[in-house]
Amino acid sequence: MEKRYLAAVALIVIVAAGGFGIYRWRSSAVEPETPQVETAKVEKGIVAPTLAVTGYLSSVDERRVDSYSAGEVVEVLVTVGDTVTVGAELLKLDTSGAEQDVNIAYANLTSAQARLQELKDQEASAAQTASQDAVVAKARVDYENAVDSRDAAVIDSPINGTIIAVNTRVGDQAGGASSGDGSGQSTSQGSGGSSGGLVTVADLDHLQVEAAIDQADVSKMAVEQTVEVTLDALPNEKFTGKVAAIDPIPETNQNVVTYTAYISIDEPDPSMRLGMSANLEIALDKHEDVLFVSNIAIRTRANGQFVSKMIDGEPTEVAVKTGLVADDRTEIVSGIREGDDIVIQSFTAPNNQGASGGSAFGGGFGRGFGGPRR
Repeated sequence: MEKRYLAAVALIVIVAAGGFGIYRWRSSAVEPETPQVETAKVEKGIVAPTLAVTGYLSSVDERRVDSYSAGEVVEVLVTVGDTVTVGAELLKLDTSGAEQDVNIAYANLTSAQARLQELKDQEASAAQTASQDAVVAKARVDYENAVDSRDAAVIDSPINGTIIAVNTRVGDQAGGASSGDGSGQSTSQGSGGSSGGLVTVADLDHLQVEAAIDQADVSKMAVEQTVEVTLDALPNEKFTGKVAAIDPIPETNQNVVTYTAYISIDEPDPSMRLGMSANLEIALDKHEDVLFVSNIAIRTRANGQFVSKMIDGEPTEVAVKTGLVADDRTEIVSGIREGDDIVIQSFTAPNNQGASGGSAFGGGFGRGFGGPRR
């Protein structure tokens, strides 16, 4: 009796264990996957590609002032931060040698003129008179040059502005510059620095942004393009401006070729200072009221560009012609119409498990339209 009881209990345990195993096996079987897609409708709107670069504030007019007359600096009349006007004296050179040159040149000129008068009084030949005329002309040029050199001993400001650098002191020798501006001194445009020249003066009331543009992007830029400007020093302010000029001469640094772009600022803030870091977003182009789709909906191959369009409930590949490409959207010129449903991502989801995703063409999850930037 007891043996039959134990056998019955054992049979029940075996049957129960087998049933539980079958249940676990069936419940763990992978059910067929169901393909799913996420779509968005083709819309009309603005497509405006931009270029983001960084730069710094510089003066619209910065001059490095030198002298083409060599001599010892005997007086420095300005310091950094001084405000000056056009013609204000900046420094003086020793004029003792220049005065002597003027006296010698003047004596030579008067002597040549006296000799010419003698020849005329003696009714000399035309050839003799012409020859002495040439001597007088040369003596006059020498005298004028000597006067210019003497006058160049006083260096003055070529513009209204602020002194941002003084690179000399009393006792220094000012070497002669190779060319002048006709006033006895040499001036050159500055560019984001104060090296070179005896004195540097800049117009701080009119600032601009200088930015280095990569050679791959410079062809997309043009004068008058709109620019949004933000400064690290003024994070809560936004300024507008325009591309004022693009330097035609490139700069190469560690094999990287760039071109300097100059951005004018429409309404500068009084708290702006030279050298402040600037962040620029340059509007390269803008098409309004055009069809567009999310960038992730576009697939590019050797034979063209395509999107996956829903036709009769099925994703169908359709060739499209594209236009402008912005950060998150692409203009569609032809191939689909406003209101068409376009696949922006696809995924497969087992009936009893979570979904695994991909793009419309089998890639990973991407972004939908989701409030695109314009």
